[in-house]
Amino acid sequence: MLIKSLLISKKKTSSRTPIWFMRQAGRYLPEYKKIRTKEKKFLDLCFNPKLASTISLQPINRFDLDAIILFSDILVIPHALGQNVKFKEKIGPILKPIKNIKQLKNIGKDRWDNILSPIYETIDIIKSKNKDKTLIGFCGSPFTVLTYMIEGKASKDHKKIKLFLLSEPQKAKEIIDMLIEISIHYLSKQIDAGVDVVQLFESWSSLLEGELYNDFIIEPNKQIITRLKKLYPNIPIIIFPRNSESKTVKLINDIAFDGLSIDLKTPENVISLCQKKEIIIQGRLDPLLLLVGGAQLEKKINEDLLFFKKENYIFNLSHGILPETPISNVEKMIKMIRNYETA
Repeated sequence: MLIKSLLISKKKTSSRTPIWFMRQAGRYLPEYKKIRTKEKKFLDLCFNPKLASTISLQPINRFDLDAIILFSDILVIPHALGQNVKFKEKIGPILKPIKNIKQLKNIGKDRWDNILSPIYETIDIIKSKNKDKTLIGFCGSPFTVLTYMIEGKASKDHKKIKLFLLSEPQKAKEIIDMLIEISIHYLSKQIDAGVDVVQLFESWSSLLEGELYNDFIIEPNKQIITRLKKLYPNIPIIIFPRNSESKTVKLINDIAFDGLSIDLKTPENVISLCQKKEIIIQGRLDPLLLLVGGAQLEKKINEDLLFFKKENYIFNLSHGILPETPISNVEKMIKMIRNYETA
């Protein structure tokens, strides 16, 4: 119940379904596009507290959603470790691939904070401008971040990371351990700065099976969440093991977290287990449906609201809002959800 109470504005009643969206601040918003015309380099935008706080608040000002999401990116972590990270328009992230931990230049909390401190300042500005909304911080889970660090970019076959885990397991473990440490430190600093909830994005969890899934998905996330819970027992933690399907059952049984983001491949038994353990569920709506809009979207919204009506549920997407999504579709969806609550 903790996340649900936090994800509702202090000015709202607790009976309504909370709403927020992955990538709710971004390229589908004209006000965001206007800022991007002035600041071309994406990482510079992430490390500009004035602009990053403005972008974080744009969807709140436009839609009055129930939570603010910190505007940043999961790849600020390899950047803070000293890896070369760039973003190219219409291509995405480009990193200089590494092969071992010795290629990382920045080891130590002081060096990390020297680079990441503007993000903590962004959080402070957001909280000073809007204290009524829950603020969600995040980072990428270790394996997902490692995938980009080894592959050097988004990959279709993920051959490099799979070969790296199989042929160089010790080197992989060394980098994963470093990513665990910086993730705990980074999320702790976000919490100290004022975020109310944190989320771990395990975007590439579908790549692994069996022992590899246990060693590189479950164990790293377990270490992060366990240690954060000891430091901040009242801060809810959400995890998004994207496309993990039935493997999510083991993750739920092995790790004590508060909320699970679900996607289109999440099976019914995972949802049932969450309900049994009183884990908050968020997500499931296909971003393509939001893009298309119309009767298909309305039908699916009604189905999800009816299915989760008596459960601990946050309305969200199964992944981020697509850049081409019409603003009018987002407005209609939010209106539908809120009218459903008062109907």
